[in-house]
Amino acid sequence: MLGWRRVRSRGLLMCLGSSLLFAAMAFSARLASDSATGAQVAVVRFLGSVVLVGAIVVAWRRPLAPSKWGPLVVRGVAGGSAVLLYFLAIAHLGVGLATLLNYTSPVFTAILSRVVLGEPLRPRTVVGLTVAMGGVAMVLFGGRDLAHPAALSWILCGLLSAALSGVAVTAIRVARRTDGALEIFASFAVFGVLCTAPVALAGPAPHIDAGAALALAAVILTSTGAQLLMTTALRWVDAPTSGVIAQVNVVTSYALGVGFLGESVTALSLAGSAVTMIGVVVAIWGEGRAPIAAQPTESISSC
Repeated sequence: MLGWRRVRSRGLLMCLGSSLLFAAMAFSARLASDSATGAQVAVVRFLGSVVLVGAIVVAWRRPLAPSKWGPLVVRGVAGGSAVLLYFLAIAHLGVGLATLLNYTSPVFTAILSRVVLGEPLRPRTVVGLTVAMGGVAMVLFGGRDLAHPAALSWILCGLLSAALSGVAVTAIRVARRTDGALEIFASFAVFGVLCTAPVALAGPAPHIDAGAALALAAVILTSTGAQLLMTTALRWVDAPTSGVIAQVNVVTSYALGVGFLGESVTALSLAGSAVTMIGVVVAIWGEGRAPIAAQPTESISSC
């Protein structure tokens, strides 16, 4: 039991680190969207991930060895589509609101994990999820000015991204029973390119200067680190709990948007951020439980 508590604590820290890196990725994507479309930023992200996966395979002499293609394909297609819609929302709604909408995904993840994986929802997780999502709702209704007629369509775009993210995270949980983190990440990168490239090529030519190139490089590096941490952590942390911890991304993204991009924030939004953090603490406080199936533990170095 002590050993399981130790690895679960490590998994919780990985989830937290992943959330902070995802916030940095969203911030970098918003900066890059001044010079390229959201779809073009997304395809660059995935192309960079493909290159990094190839470098890992060559440097570590660790060939890819997928076991079951079904969950990998679902993870790749759903995740790639979710990122495409998320980056489009970032470009049109701002980093804070787009991230908020995308990170309503724990609702979909919790439902899918119960239906597909048979994971029981622990009372503490249910309470934490409810509190955190209540905080998200407070931020959403915090007085954002969305009077533009296209705003509703981009809000729906962000919510659809959340639903697809829920599908992708559930697929990761299934895939982790048979495949390693690197195989899962590789499927995400390859199918991500296939999902985003057609939309990216249909847009206007990007205007990339030194600042945009730096922002795109940051998108690649932060997204890769965040994905590998999240995928590894889901070996030890159930999907609903990881989804609640991911709400830290919303708070951090809002802080970056307000502090560096001039995005507006209200007292209700700030209060909602605080409520979200309370939900995170409630969800992760106390003892963890064993994974859905007995598996040998695995460190991130095995990626």
